Amino acid sequence: MDWQTASSYYETRLSDALNVQRHAVNLAMLPQAEVPHQLKEVLLQEAEPTRRQLERLKKREFRIAVVGLEKAGKSTFINAWLECDLLPAKGGRCTFTTTQIYSVDNESEQRLEVQARTEDEFINLLKELEKEAEDFKTIRANERTLQQVRREGNLTFPFTRLEDIREPLKKYVADERYAHAVLEARLYTNKLAQAEGIVFYDVPGLDSGLAKHVDEAQEMLSDCDAVILVQRFTSLREKELEIIKFTELGDKNVTVADKLFVFLSRIDSIGSAEALTTHIEEASQDWERRAKLPRDRIVHGSAGAYLILNGLAGEQTKSEIGDAGNIQAQLKRLTRISDEESLNKNGTGIPEIKDKIFNYINTERVSVLKKRCETSISKIISNSENIYSIVSKKYPENPEEAKLFEENNRRVLFTEWWNRKWENIKADLQKYYEFSVVNKPLDSLAANSLTQIEKFRERYLQIVDNEINQLREETFRKKDTIFLANSNPEFDRMKANFAWRDDLYADISKLLSSIAHQLALELKGEALNLVEYMTSLLWGSNQVKARLIENSEDYFLSKLENSLSVLFLRFARPVAEALIRGPVNSDTRNKIIKSLGVDIEIIDNYYSGDEPAFRVLKRYVRYGSDLIFNPAIRQQILGITRVTTQISIDVDNDLRPPKEAVIFEVENDINAFEEYLRYAIFDAAGFESFCIQELKGLVDSFRDKVGTWTGVAFNEWLQENPLLLAEIPYSLKSQESNLEVSERLRQLSIALKRTRL
Repeated sequence: MDWQTASSYYETRLSDALNVQRHAVNLAMLPQAEVPHQLKEVLLQEAEPTRRQLERLKKREFRIAVVGLEKAGKSTFINAWLECDLLPAKGGRCTFTTTQIYSVDNESEQRLEVQARTEDEFINLLKELEKEAEDFKTIRANERTLQQVRREGNLTFPFTRLEDIREPLKKYVADERYAHAVLEARLYTNKLAQAEGIVFYDVPGLDSGLAKHVDEAQEMLSDCDAVILVQRFTSLREKELEIIKFTELGDKNVTVADKLFVFLSRIDSIGSAEALTTHIEEASQDWERRAKLPRDRIVHGSAGAYLILNGLAGEQTKSEIGDAGNIQAQLKRLTRISDEESLNKNGTGIPEIKDKIFNYINTERVSVLKKRCETSISKIISNSENIYSIVSKKYPENPEEAKLFEENNRRVLFTEWWNRKWENIKADLQKYYEFSVVNKPLDSLAANSLTQIEKFRERYLQIVDNEINQLREETFRKKDTIFLANSNPEFDRMKANFAWRDDLYADISKLLSSIAHQLALELKGEALNLVEYMTSLLWGSNQVKARLIENSEDYFLSKLENSLSVLFLRFARPVAEALIRGPVNSDTRNKIIKSLGVDIEIIDNYYSGDEPAFRVLKRYVRYGSDLIFNPAIRQQILGITRVTTQISIDVDNDLRPPKEAVIFEVENDINAFEEYLRYAIFDAAGFESFCIQELKGLVDSFRDKVGTWTGVAFNEWLQENPLLLAEIPYSLKSQESNLEVSERLRQLSIALKRTRL
């Protein structure tokens, strides 16, 4: 296969491979495809050198980089190759930018193209050279001429003889007054090679000290087909070793030895034939050790001598290289070639290195191209096939099948996730119930924090305080009216007492209803707090409250109020009747005492106050406030003599005026009723148990409705509730994401099939 055929063939194959690579990477980049990282990395690493090779093939270019240290003789080497002392090769730095030399067939196509830097490119250059004081100073000193070059822009110089463009080339490549404003120079000539598409790159020295020169060298060595290293010293210098590194990094599918040629330059400066032999031997061994470079890839010679001996050298070269006679004599001593014509050619190494390069171009470059391309193609295709195989085991190519597969798979995965989540939800709810509703663990709650049950009891006491205070105000506000109404014309103590108590009992009935209503509101609030927490467990779904609290909040409140009223009135109403309906020692009161059933004795069991007079309700009802304030009665009935200090009135009933006696008795019966409300009725009625029962009922109802919540969870998932999406795995977040996997898998399959045709 010749070069043109091979170029066309591999242009197609590399294009197909890169198409496969693109689809494979697109597929691999989807997280849900779960492609191993190393497969993606291989494809990404292989893409760039493959693209560079494809671009060279499209342009039908075969790029040869001529590299080396500064003053190694690169430009002189190219001049000898072109058989024209063209490129500047003076003592100081003579190449400020990359020169590209293109092979053309016709003399009429010959030209020099100079590409000037744009303003942005020039500014970037200044930034790069800020640390290079000498170059930066040079640029500042030549701002006018450098600006002129940028203003003139790109230039083209047609020519028929290479000598005709020596001066403009020198100006734009080597003259520091102009060259820093030039991005690159392109020389098109029919003197480079007989083969079409050959391009030489004269790269600035790696040891120039400029970072941009190192970057240019690395870029070129990464994007070339062959390398000619012009080497001056026997062993490789540090910067020359970078040539090996850059070449290997840029083209990993062929070895350095596959495409490297070494020209051991300036042998005419060596003192003896023996020294030359040693020089060549040591260099060959060094290259064998470092890059396994064959000896036939190493040529020794002198490009400057070639120009001198063949009458091609300019005045600058003659002054630097020396007299032709001396050069000829020196080469005869070193090479032991006596024939002048043979010496002028073969003793300088230039014809030999050209022959080797031309042979490489005509024969070996196809095999190297094949090796490079086949390796790239193989890596891309094999890794892409592995990616296809991995993903196709989990996802179909057909969109409809993929959609069905995706929906089924996602439902299964979500159900598995939900089952695990439900266990966590139950555990969290139980923990909340134990900590916040019924218990008060010291390690979890602050010292001043209360559980919901404790808050319910505290709220009950607040309600009792408020209602009793209002009751007292209202009762004593109506006192005078009732007393006046029962004076005919004298105050009737018993009649006024009964009338006042009748009115008071009616108000107490309202008080009991109000307390029951407020307790219901409080319990409803606690229940709603619990429901709100349950709602948070299901990501704020509005279905939770609707499913737990039947009908409406008003209906829920009504049920609570009815239940609490039944519990409350069972004990509070008998206590109110016994204490309020009739005065102490009245027939009414005595009948009520007899009518109280055994259930009322439960009050005695639950009384938790400190006053002994209230420990037995029937006893207090019979004796009234005397059981608190009368020392004799207290001694006789309770066995204690100390009189309570709760109420500071200390007047014997017999000495007390009638109105004050009634007031004292009623006031203390109200106090007694409040005492029983505060310290007995709450526990006797089982309010705490009822509260726990209602809240626990909500918890049990929530746990029992697992089927309901499964449906709710599915709905919230399908509606893409953001709180739920924040918890679930990535693969469950998007309903369309995995369909994209199948679509990209299909595209990869099509691309792979094209490579098999």
